[in-house]
Amino acid sequence: MKRKRLVTAGAVAVLIIAASSLPMEGQAAAEGVFVQPAPMMTAVQSAEVNGQALSEAAKTGVGTGPIQEEPGGGSVQAPLRDTSFQQEHPAKVYYRDKVIALMYHEVTPGQKNKQSLNAAKFERQLILMKESGFQWITMKQYAEFVLHGKSVPPNAVLMTFDDGYESFYEYVYPLLLKYRVPATSFLIVGTIDHPQHAGIPKLSWKQVREMHASGVDFYSHSFDSHQYAPLDAAGKRSKAILRGPVYSKQLGRKETQEEYAARVRRDLEKANAVLREKIGNDMNVIAFPYGVFSPSLLRICKDLDMRVSFTVLSGINRPGGLNGYRVNAGGADNDPERLIEVMKRGAVPGGKTTAGGKAGAGRPAASQQKPPNPQGVHLRIAED
Repeated sequence: MKRKRLVTAGAVAVLIIAASSLPMEGQAAAEGVFVQPAPMMTAVQSAEVNGQALSEAAKTGVGTGPIQEEPGGGSVQAPLRDTSFQQEHPAKVYYRDKVIALMYHEVTPGQKNKQSLNAAKFERQLILMKESGFQWITMKQYAEFVLHGKSVPPNAVLMTFDDGYESFYEYVYPLLLKYRVPATSFLIVGTIDHPQHAGIPKLSWKQVREMHASGVDFYSHSFDSHQYAPLDAAGKRSKAILRGPVYSKQLGRKETQEEYAARVRRDLEKANAVLREKIGNDMNVIAFPYGVFSPSLLRICKDLDMRVSFTVLSGINRPGGLNGYRVNAGGADNDPERLIEVMKRGAVPGGKTTAGGKAGAGRPAASQQKPPNPQGVHLRIAED
């Protein structure tokens, strides 16, 4: 016997089905919160299963998103990308025509390490955001906002998760479904389905496709450039390899600017191509590894039609700011109540400042910042 997760109307049901009755492709297929019945399951059986899950959702109150009519009768909840339930006039407005992007890395039960976030704290954040009137938006909404000035709801929040950890599927995805939260995961694309790759276990394409069908978006965190490299043979200084030329053992010297640009182009183009092939992406977005960037990197991204990007610099986003700020909402020292207070102040962390460019770095209060230039490139560049 094999356990199969069925998600309907925001509730998570466990369906016990003989392994032979589900083809491998059917296991990953999900649209919104409805799992397409396997060919060997009758329509009556499918309706009974979905009806039970809908009834359970009604009892628990989980799943507050819009309900859509299914062809042929019945109703299922819309995918996470459907944000039509947003309010133009929430009870409390903290900011308008701006977006706070929250940044997360690993989310696990308990406290795995100082960089991870306890899943209970993450759920508490979601509850407080919902109670406080914050409104989650999709990456498409965010891109239309920064690129074209399209409207977003008051108190708009974009949820982003870096690195593509397997724990995202295990612990974050069920909570996104439970609370109807659209979200984006930035993948180190070359590590997906490569369990032998060094580091924390990453997602599989089967898991990515299942979550994408339910409304989770996936974009680039590079193909395989989430690393530092030395600047010379001595190796005493290093740099994030997307930011600029680094020392090449193969060449026995530091790269030229042209060699650097060609290497970065290959990496970013490959990541975008794989995402198009695997999940049909029609838009290119990147979160820079470690949040560091340079004028050269931004020019390459522009040439590759990667007009929307993200740093780890803290702040709030406005139309025209294509290299986006993100507020770090993870880590062992996160306090959900304090995070909400910072968000209510428009992502101004009480005047605290830290050096820019490295992961987890903050940024001076928004009132002290220069706005993005008309081309959307922030005037402050991350330092070595």
